[in-house]
Amino acid sequence: MVKITLFIVLLSSFLNASSFEENCLSCHGNDFKFNMMMKKYTQKYSSEKRIKEAIFNYLKEPTVEKSVLPYEYINRFGPKEKTTLDDKTLREMIDIYYDKFNIQSKIY
Repeated sequence: MVKITLFIVLLSSFLNASSFEENCLSCHGNDFKFNMMMKKYTQKYSSEKRIKEAIFNYLKEPTVEKSVLPYEYINRFGPKEKTTLDDKTLREMIDIYYDKFNIQSKIY
């Protein structure tokens, strides 16, 4: 029973990771950008809950004021396009992003 549960958890994790690659990495390309953005979110919002909520709010309604990127970057490229993901999928992608790139887990 434990093996079956573990298998299901691993399979689910693998499928979510591939969804993250499809929904996020396909446009953003490499991990460097994600690491940089996570550092900015951590500096500004500090807690996991606040970081995830800020990312969610930004992706639902991207504005210059909500962005954590430098003004020069936003001025050059503009704010991100509004997400087409439903709220549940978006929150799952944010969870994966946070787990994969949060800098606090790399410190310990």
